[in-house]
Amino acid sequence: MNYRHQIHQLLAHDYLFVSFPEAPLLLNKQQRFVIMRHDIDFDLKRALFFAEMEAELGVKSTYFFLLRTDHYNVFSREGTDIVNRILGLGHDMGLHFDCAAYDEDADERSLASACRFEALMLENWFKYPVSIVSYHRPNQLVMTGDAALSYPLLHTYMKIFTKDIQYYSDSRGQWQFGFPSESDAFMQGQPMHILVHPIWWHEQPVPPYQTLLSYVDTQVESLERSIARNCVVYRNGWLKEEL
Repeated sequence: MNYRHQIHQLLAHDYLFVSFPEAPLLLNKQQRFVIMRHDIDFDLKRALFFAEMEAELGVKSTYFFLLRTDHYNVFSREGTDIVNRILGLGHDMGLHFDCAAYDEDADERSLASACRFEALMLENWFKYPVSIVSYHRPNQLVMTGDAALSYPLLHTYMKIFTKDIQYYSDSRGQWQFGFPSESDAFMQGQPMHILVHPIWWHEQPVPPYQTLLSYVDTQVESLERSIARNCVVYRNGWLKEEL
């Protein structure tokens, strides 16, 4: 099932698309809603494609961006332009925080401090508030859902977002807790929190490993073009190879 069809199913069942801070109040009112979340692990361009598709369908999501990653740079000219375009479409921004970038024995206080620091960098650069953290490669401590891990920011593993609200994830290219639109929660109109990684989704099914192989090829081409733009030595040699 492609992503556009999933959105149509949610809209057909009268689901509201909301942000994380909106969820507690709506939960108390027993309203039907979905928090659509996108963790951007690899590809900013794929994120923009999804953001444009969602805007076309009249829905909003929260996009979580990494700062400490080797795969993209939100502070580069291109990265900044893509993130600004996503925000300009009406979507929200969160911090995708990589636990593996910090000491394995980091406690709640040090992780919360690091989250605040990274979130502030995002806020200052994009002039957009960040109130929620999604953890990349979460460790055992994160999986406890302790609110202190990101305080005063919210985080996506808190009990309200994974227990009080039905949580579904396509991590590693497979639904970890069942397919959302086939779930009892969906059939009964219960609130849902759905994590979709844009990189896994295509018009036709593609195995996750094959998806990553294609991504690697694209990254190699992008790296070559970047080096060619920045260094005449490589550019001249590269152009000769092209000929």
